[in-house]
Amino acid sequence: MKVAILVGSNRQFSVSRKVAYWLNHILNSADMAAEVLDLAEINLPWLDEPELPAVGMYQLEATKTWSNIVKEFDAMVIVFPQYNWGYPAVLKNALDTLYQEWQGLPVATVAIGSHGGFQGELALSMVLQGLKMRRLPVNLRLSIKPDEIEREADEAETAQFLADSVDQAKLLAQALKKEVNEKDE
Repeated sequence: MKVAILVGSNRQFSVSRKVAYWLNHILNSADMAAEVLDLAEINLPWLDEPELPAVGMYQLEATKTWSNIVKEFDAMVIVFPQYNWGYPAVLKNALDTLYQEWQGLPVATVAIGSHGGFQGELALSMVLQGLKMRRLPVNLRLSIKPDEIEREADEAETAQFLADSVDQAKLLAQALKKEVNEKDE
């Protein structure tokens, strides 16, 4: 089972990136082939295909590459920060660039915000529904205070903060396995 962990932020000191690598370790420990996909590294151009993504007739190499990357995975976990009750534009662009690749793909989210990222989670859930992704019942919401988000925390601080969420991450791993097994049947 191959799971993509998508970093839904392109900020240099992204808490989402740290959380994604933490989750990567947990999912790999649960006998999954998890891989972090970082939108800062993928660096998609802003949606500029001549045809609608739903048509699937991609002409830009970046879009073709992104499509092939997404097709490699059985499921996806999107780790993202809440921005002004929404989610980052770079994540919206990555989702909007494709269409058919998302349909039926099991997806879970890990929202990060000063109050757990509830509003960002809600905004993103509408898009995931529109893309016809298969939403998992287990999704994480992590509360991080603004001063913890603003600065780059060291690994020990990050590990301590995330220690409280390990059980939830393990439940997420179980939900991923169950959803992918049901998808394959």
